[in-house]
Amino acid sequence: MRLDRLLTSLGDLPYLLTGCTAAILQGAPVPSEAVEIAVRWRDSAAFTRWLNSVYAQRWSARWGEWGGLHPEPEEPGEHRWRTRHGVNRAAMSDEPPEPIEIRHGERIYRAVPLIEVELTDRRAAELLDRYRRRWAS
Repeated sequence: MRLDRLLTSLGDLPYLLTGCTAAILQGAPVPSEAVEIAVRWRDSAAFTRWLNSVYAQRWSARWGEWGGLHPEPEEPGEHRWRTRHGVNRAAMSDEPPEPIEIRHGERIYRAVPLIEVELTDRRAAELLDRYRRRWAS
């Protein structure tokens, strides 16, 4: 599974799964084109080292293409990178919310609770709302 390879590659970097990635792990049927993680600002140097180790190319909204920007999350621009593990997004914050643990098989994932995803991630909230309206029809 690509998610597991990416998470293993993060090593000791403290992170939580967030956004649509966290929602999917909690059973929500939403699409996701990226693995989404939450990282603390104080861990940004370690995150940057990881980005460099996986040959990250940052998304440039201005040019509509990957690359040409510094990968460091402190630099202006979207926190979205293409790496050898696929596309990744990061929500940077001083302190992420309290995580929950989700077990799938032998693996335990630390993730943002679904209610917190809905309150803080507009894109994920819209997808979940769309699903609920379709399901209720």
